[in-house]
Amino acid sequence: MNILFAASEAVPFAKTGGLADVAGVLPQVMAANETVSLIIPEYNTETIRGLKLKIIDSFTLAIGSRSVQAVIKKADISPRFTAFFVAQEAFFAREFLYGDSSGDYADNFLRFFFFQKAVVEFIRRRKLSFDIIHCHDWQTALLPLFAKLPSAPPFLQKSKMVFSIHNLGYQGIFDGNLFQETGLPGHLFSPENLEFYGKLNFMKAGIIFSDWLLTVSPTYAREILRAENGFGLDGLLNKFSFKLSGILNGVDYGLWNPETDPFIDHPYSWRNPETKSMNKQALYRELGIAKNTRLPLLIMIARISEQKGMRLLLELLPVLLKEKLHFIFLGQGDSFWTEKLHGTAAQFPENFTFLNRFDEKMAHRLEAAADMFFMPSLYEPCGLNQLYSMKYGTVPVVRATGGLEDSVTEFDTASGGGSGFKFSGHQAADAAPVIREAIRLYQDQNLWLRLQQNGMRLDFSWEKVVGEYNKLYNKITGEDGNHG
Repeated sequence: MNILFAASEAVPFAKTGGLADVAGVLPQVMAANETVSLIIPEYNTETIRGLKLKIIDSFTLAIGSRSVQAVIKKADISPRFTAFFVAQEAFFAREFLYGDSSGDYADNFLRFFFFQKAVVEFIRRRKLSFDIIHCHDWQTALLPLFAKLPSAPPFLQKSKMVFSIHNLGYQGIFDGNLFQETGLPGHLFSPENLEFYGKLNFMKAGIIFSDWLLTVSPTYAREILRAENGFGLDGLLNKFSFKLSGILNGVDYGLWNPETDPFIDHPYSWRNPETKSMNKQALYRELGIAKNTRLPLLIMIARISEQKGMRLLLELLPVLLKEKLHFIFLGQGDSFWTEKLHGTAAQFPENFTFLNRFDEKMAHRLEAAADMFFMPSLYEPCGLNQLYSMKYGTVPVVRATGGLEDSVTEFDTASGGGSGFKFSGHQAADAAPVIREAIRLYQDQNLWLRLQQNGMRLDFSWEKVVGEYNKLYNKITGEDGNHG
């Protein structure tokens, strides 16, 4: 099978979130048995600058009244995996991918409309044929529409288009007047197609015109069919629910593994989890926390935003910090919630440490040191930190939503099965009893060891996940013999 992944970011080339992990790691793992290509914009990142890129095509695109030059570059990553980059310096050679401290870039419509047009033109000019073109989020959501147009190249029309929704909260919504810049037939700017309350909505194109819709967890695929999680698209998604499913994201254990992690002081595994406590001691020394390491350490690593449960967390902390424990928060984001966290840290300096930054190395060190990981997300399409945490013997305490519901199994003290703790609801009162129960069980060393090892033995590797994608691809291309 010949597969093309189209995305706005992909590791190791450019990353802002979990989308990059899926778009970058999945094709590399899949390339062990399939022919796989990836196409993303050429950003000004250190990794992309370090590649030996070969220019293989150049052409001009008309976008509205503009003529914009596109240059296509290529890097052969492995025998079966090729990465293509769409270069346009004015659009993509910026410090950040989508925006800066002032907000989203004002020309994001133009940037990513150009990117998608360039992908189609590249395919047309090179007469490239793919069994599957897998598109990710709003930045590539127009590609399924382009493939269905009568003017599309015949070999593009034959490709099956898969569209993954990584976070429905980001839809690529722009001023409706910009539709005229697309050159698309006028009837497509209608409520049945791309129009969304007078505006232009990229994501609607992916939902309507793809051959299959994916989310990054099975539970999230069900949640977005409800009004409270649908961000205005629940009706449309229900209409196309016959082609909607979810596959839980995987983990790159080459990066997240306490046995081989270069960022932690004392490697360990499920066979010797007692070594884990030495990492807590090392972390406390590094941060200058004079605390009894026998008390539980709870951590939270997150983008500071409403979605991640900041309101619940700030209601909970004054209650929680009266317990015998320490809580460390690592992250940056929304200024309103950041100020509130600083205030809580000042109020409870003995029990709460706020590390207001993005720090990949510290994230690894915290996972290795902590006893519990707290994730009170309002919604979480997949979530990765709970998966990392289980591998590191750091027990997740999560709100039962999206991928958190799918990946964390409630611990049963009677049977000894399960990998963490879950709560429902949006209030501090919903989470507090569950955390107190976790703290109580933490005192029973045998039970806690069982719980830690349960999580550490679970396998969320991409190598395991790739089989689910292969099944889906075979289904929609008819290779399993069951697709009508």
